[in-house]
Amino acid sequence: MGSFLRLMRYVAKYWHLFIVSFVLIIINSYLAFIPQLVMRDIFNALTPPFDSTSVLGMLPVACLTIIVASVLSGVFVFCRDYAMRYVSQRALYDLRKSTFDALLSKSFSFYDQSQTGDIISRTTSDIEQVSRMLSMWIPRIAGTISTIIVAGGILFSINYQMTIILLLQVPFVFLITNRYRKLSRPIFRKQRKIFGEITTFLQQNIVGTRVVRIFTQENYEKGRFNDKNTRYLNQMLASAKLRGFYPTLNTLIMSVITAVLWWFGGGLVIDTFGTLMEFKWGDLVLFIQSMSRLTRPISFLSMSIRIYSQAMAASTRVFEVLDAEVDVKDKSDAFNLPSIKGEVKFEQVFFEYIEGKPVLKNINLTAEPGMTIAILGATGSGKSTFINLIPRFYDATSGRLLIDGYDIRDVTVKSVRKQIGIALQEVFLFARTIKENIAFGNPDVSMEEIIEAAKAAQAHDFIMSFPNGYETIVGERGVTLSGGQKQRITIARAILMDPKILILDDTTSFVDTETEHHIQKALETLLKNRTTFVITQRVSTIKNADKIIVLENGEIIESGSHEELIVKNGIYTKIYSTQFAPQEELTTQEIKLR
Repeated sequence: MGSFLRLMRYVAKYWHLFIVSFVLIIINSYLAFIPQLVMRDIFNALTPPFDSTSVLGMLPVACLTIIVASVLSGVFVFCRDYAMRYVSQRALYDLRKSTFDALLSKSFSFYDQSQTGDIISRTTSDIEQVSRMLSMWIPRIAGTISTIIVAGGILFSINYQMTIILLLQVPFVFLITNRYRKLSRPIFRKQRKIFGEITTFLQQNIVGTRVVRIFTQENYEKGRFNDKNTRYLNQMLASAKLRGFYPTLNTLIMSVITAVLWWFGGGLVIDTFGTLMEFKWGDLVLFIQSMSRLTRPISFLSMSIRIYSQAMAASTRVFEVLDAEVDVKDKSDAFNLPSIKGEVKFEQVFFEYIEGKPVLKNINLTAEPGMTIAILGATGSGKSTFINLIPRFYDATSGRLLIDGYDIRDVTVKSVRKQIGIALQEVFLFARTIKENIAFGNPDVSMEEIIEAAKAAQAHDFIMSFPNGYETIVGERGVTLSGGQKQRITIARAILMDPKILILDDTTSFVDTETEHHIQKALETLLKNRTTFVITQRVSTIKNADKIIVLENGEIIESGSHEELIVKNGIYTKIYSTQFAPQEELTTQEIKLR
């Protein structure tokens, strides 16, 4: 019931419309019975002996009553359906908004532990299952309840014995339906889980289709998909068995009750049971017709429980996203970080993704405003983690990270990130125009500023080579651009924010030597008065850095300028002589050739 009550909180915001809808449902349930009540009176009037003149006099009034009731019923149905669907769609709108807002606020650790396809499944397919319940299940349940109340009241006033027989089916239907709910819900949970796995698998194979084909693993991937597809099929067949058995059982009970009604009611009509009540054919016909009217909504209960069980299984998965703990969040008394100069200080910083397995150990470093810090280290040494702590993508496990003397955990996350420009090695562009991608961090800037940032990143010339220039729409994830072009757009995006702290994660790795040379020249001016952290394999960047730190197993084992570290003749000297010196020689030869 926990998930159901949480869903109802979204509906409760529109309680006034919900109450109006329920009142309209009750009124409409009564209006729907008026034609049958009119027909009952006519049938009773025709029971011998009857007065034909009296019957003929009833017909015009009966026809007019049926027409008026039908028109009013149509109006009320429209108002009821619109109001109820408005409530359900607004509730779904709020749920989708809450889910998307939650996704944007989740810590990076949430995405580290989640699969993209599964998240997409939870926020699309699972919410769609909830939509079916809110838009169809709630109105139908309300209609079923009102029909039972109205029909029961009318019929009880005519003959309580027949009414009791008619309503005998209700407890049996509810017991059978409840049993179906208990058996089906675990199956529906498994269905949603496997569906999420299938979505994840499809997403990975669509994105990685080139890798699959390069290594000719089509048959292997088909086999893996068939395995997941078979598991999903088995769960669907299991639910189909339940859906086939329990509704049939309900139908059987209703058929038995109908037979009893004919037998008992017929006996009342011919006075077999010696009843003192007046019971005519019109009353019996009304009861049999009412049986069919009650059968439809009661039969719906079986289907509604299936919809309910599916929605509860789906909503549980949605609420898991909403409830996922946010590791990096503002304190209750957090304040906005003032405009900064750019001093960054690490004080005995430790960090671990998995408890007991530190990735960074006892990091102590001070970067003065305007300094460029180059970060070196082998794969897995902690370089990316190091720079991810500065904009609070993660919080240090212990120790402090200060910006201009402020502990970044004491200020709001947004105010920290607003003053940091980032261009990561993993390039991501939206399927929007180049102009929108460059201005993503600051959408209110002028076109002149966008062009200036693009020129500084050596991106303006290739952008203008496209027919639509800055209005060119890039493909999904920037697939229509080369690696170097994407890198330069991300650099322009970081530059445009005019940050006091700049983070560049191997941003020239996909740029040829000549373009990289031009970018470096442009950045020389732009990096002035900015504290810059650079992860790079380019020798020119390293040599020009104010300080180089070498990470190994999460620890700073050497730090200093290029000249200072060369004199030490330590690990940096070995790295430089084996990796960077040959690169520097090759770059010098290329420049001479130009």
